[in-house]
Amino acid sequence: MRILLILLILLTIFACSETERIQVDTVYSIDDVLAAGIKVKNDLKTEFPQATDAKWGFIDSREVAVIRYPTAEIARTLGATAAQEQTQFIEIVEKNIAHGPKVEKTKCRGLKSNRYGFNNKMNFKTNPEIGLGNILILNKLKIFENEINLTFQEAAVCVRREPLYSDFVIHGNLVFLGEPLMKDYGQGQMIESAEKTIKFLEEVVERLP
Repeated sequence: MRILLILLILLTIFACSETERIQVDTVYSIDDVLAAGIKVKNDLKTEFPQATDAKWGFIDSREVAVIRYPTAEIARTLGATAAQEQTQFIEIVEKNIAHGPKVEKTKCRGLKSNRYGFNNKMNFKTNPEIGLGNILILNKLKIFENEINLTFQEAAVCVRREPLYSDFVIHGNLVFLGEPLMKDYGQGQMIESAEKTIKFLEEVVERLP
């Protein structure tokens, strides 16, 4: 019985160590960020207190942001606050705004076109009154263009303007913000779970030198 109890305790300790992120005090340079494969495009406009710099760019065709601090301790305190502010989702109370007041980068999600079964692509309509089958009559081309424009306007309706970055990971003196993948299943846009976005960011962390 005692042996069984010891085994259970060891298994519990092992499980906890697997789920908790190991904190490190490593101080990374911007060159280390670039070495991880992040293609930096520009600076974030927000001024983060005590941050060394804040960049956004792409890795594996996904947008990420990296806020760098002088020490790991500052990243775990002020950096955590900054990350929470940049990933803050809120209930829509005004128009289509679903992001916190300090969020810098936003993105439209839940497009009206997807909600009604479209695929976010240009939807060409055929009308027997303006052509013969799929053959357009040239003097009716303007009408056809108007139909295309109406389709684009319908697809451009933004249902929810949300934070571009949904989750974050802190490693050493770096705060990584990640954009979730979005897939279109015809009846609405499905955004990947927070666990998958965090896993992606952890894989980025593993590429640091």
